[in-house]
Amino acid sequence: MRFELSQQAQVRLGQQMKLAPRVLQSMEILQMPLAAIEERIEAELESNVALEQVEPGQALDAAGGSDVSDFSPSPAAETPAPMGADRFERAQELHERMGDDETAETWREVARREGEFDSRSAALESAPSSGQSFEEILLDQWALCEAPHPIMSAGRVLISNIGENGFLIRSIEEIAADSRELGAETPTAALLTEALKRLQTHLEPPGMAARNLSESLVLQLNAREKNEGAIAGDTSFADARLLVENDLRDLESNRLTAIRQRHGWTSERLDIARDCLRHCNPAPGRSLKVESAPIVRPDVIIEYDTATDAYSARLASGVLPNLQVSEEYLRLSKAKKTDDATKLMLNDGIRRARWFIDAIEQRGATLLRVVNEVIANQREWLDSGGGSLKPLPMTQVAKKLGMNVSTISRTVAGKWIVTPRGSFELRKLFAGGTETESGSDISWVAVKAIVGEIIAAEVKSKPLSDQAISLALKERGIPLARRTVVKYREQLNIPSARVRRVAEAS
Repeated sequence: MRFELSQQAQVRLGQQMKLAPRVLQSMEILQMPLAAIEERIEAELESNVALEQVEPGQALDAAGGSDVSDFSPSPAAETPAPMGADRFERAQELHERMGDDETAETWREVARREGEFDSRSAALESAPSSGQSFEEILLDQWALCEAPHPIMSAGRVLISNIGENGFLIRSIEEIAADSRELGAETPTAALLTEALKRLQTHLEPPGMAARNLSESLVLQLNAREKNEGAIAGDTSFADARLLVENDLRDLESNRLTAIRQRHGWTSERLDIARDCLRHCNPAPGRSLKVESAPIVRPDVIIEYDTATDAYSARLASGVLPNLQVSEEYLRLSKAKKTDDATKLMLNDGIRRARWFIDAIEQRGATLLRVVNEVIANQREWLDSGGGSLKPLPMTQVAKKLGMNVSTISRTVAGKWIVTPRGSFELRKLFAGGTETESGSDISWVAVKAIVGEIIAAEVKSKPLSDQAISLALKERGIPLARRTVVKYREQLNIPSARVRRVAEAS
């Protein structure tokens, strides 16, 4: 009996895994921004003769449009029905639950057996992009690390929170808190901390994934000492680390006498330690060669209708061509005079064309559903902008729409929207946040904006210290530690109060 159940389960799994190449294609297209979609459409039109573009003013062929109801392939090339959102979700969940390596191998075996495997399917997830972003460079490095799956997953979460300087832009606690509702695979603070240790020793250049400048400098010093080898009697690296850990403020202010007296060093010893530090990069992330980003093109436009006092979203994809399955090839696939080998080839192309059209349509529909939910939650921000952005976890949107969180993440990845407040990355509207003393929610993006407002309103000759800014926020009902103020101030590229005072004086 146990064997029979296992056998049945294997049959069901095999049937579901047949969807994997199609699921992978849908996932890939869902994640693409508009410019990448245009390139992909052009490539598909060139590679698949069964897919054709409908010229402006030309109606979709009844038999060749995205809904090819009369297409009846031969048994050798059975075509699945268009994949609805619920089937896509279930198939994706299965794909993710099985694990990347195991799933990839399984669907390849099934695809070969069913005659659905080709080289493009094999390279689906590993094909290089035309240009790599900062995050993609780090992810490629991290992919070469050998670590358990939970550590690798936590590392990817951390990489998404590394700024262009190479430092973490949020604390471990904040990252863990925002991800707390993601389920069993959610990285805990302890897991994130373990992953961070590995990131700091694996990523290049040295000093990446540090939580602050001091930690980055120590990581760089450790890496240099390891590469150059320890020399007996040489204390330069140890002295430099001591400076970083205890004397950075004095170094910034050039209080060298105080440093020498504190450690009992000679001027020569201090100079050697300082020279050792000069080889370190205070912003290691900026040394990464990031290819020029393409011109940003929005995927969605949010518009305001004064008559209805409502916002609506529309796809900014009017430039995308209308696609259909070739009527000519549909006719040939069903013609009695067409030999079996040709029919098999034609049906394969027709099937791939329908898959592609379905994936494009699924992408647009999913994107609009997500953006409309953002509109429903961020109405106040759309009206007034500034610090009115509310916390909006992806888990909340996923639950409301009945989708997988990973689907939401893919939907917003790399997408830009045009709003009455300007153009923004869609991901920025999914902000974590905190609770004010009055009990209302406020996003971290809004808090950061308020920090900028407080500094902008300060008396220029008497700039506010980070502690004073923290107290000013508390007066507004927003409890924020001084160290977090420092982090947000640095993210806003605002120098310290001392530097602002000197700049004002000069």
